[in-house]
Amino acid sequence: MQDQLIGLQEKLHKTIVFITHDLDEALRLGDRIAILRDGKLVQQGAPVDILLRPADDYVEAFVKDVNRARALTVDTVMQPQYCRISADTIGEAINQMKQAKAEHGYYVNEQGYQGALTQEALSKFEKHEYGNEIDQSVLEEVPAIQPDNLLEQVIPDTLESDLPLPVLDQDGELQGELSRANIADVLSETSVNDDEKNGGEEKKEAV
Repeated sequence: MQDQLIGLQEKLHKTIVFITHDLDEALRLGDRIAILRDGKLVQQGAPVDILLRPADDYVEAFVKDVNRARALTVDTVMQPQYCRISADTIGEAINQMKQAKAEHGYYVNEQGYQGALTQEALSKFEKHEYGNEIDQSVLEEVPAIQPDNLLEQVIPDTLESDLPLPVLDQDGELQGELSRANIADVLSETSVNDDEKNGGEEKKEAV
C-alpha cells in the first residue's frame, strides 16, 4: 500500500496529508513530517531534521529506535568536498590534486566518471612520465552511488572500498563523496542534541 501511495503521488503530483503512528512509515512516505503530542505540534521538518535534530526529549525518544540506514539517503550524509580530476595526463592530475590539497580524486572525462586516483599511485611516476595519459592501469575501481540511494543500499560498497564513494547525479556529475566515517557518525547513537547538552564537547560511541 505504501508503494501504491508513492506511485499515485508521482503520477498525480498532489499534496497528501497522511496520518500514522508508525514513524518508519512516515519517514518512507513523507517529504515533511509533523510530530504531535497531546494535540500540540512539537516539531515539523524534513525526515533528516526529525532524525538528527530532535526538538526535545519527547521527539528524541520517539526516533531513538528508528533504523537510520533505512530512512536516510546519501545526500543527507555525503560530504560536498571532493577533488574532480579532469586532466588528460599524469602530470596535470598531480598538479590538480596538489592545488586541491587532496589525497585522492575522481577522474572524469568526456565519457563520464572512470575511477579514482590517489597521491600514492601518482607518486610512483617519474617526471619523464608526467606526459603519459591517464588510463585504467593507474585508476582504482571505486563504485559510484546516487544521492537518492538509501544508506542501507550503499553500506556494503562503502565498507569494501578503501576510498570514499563518489556521489553522481542522474547526469553523471559529481556531487560529493561518502565515506565510512560519514556513515558511522550518522548511525551512531550520538545526536546533535547530545552534543548541545554536553556543551558542544565531542562525544564518540561505538557503532
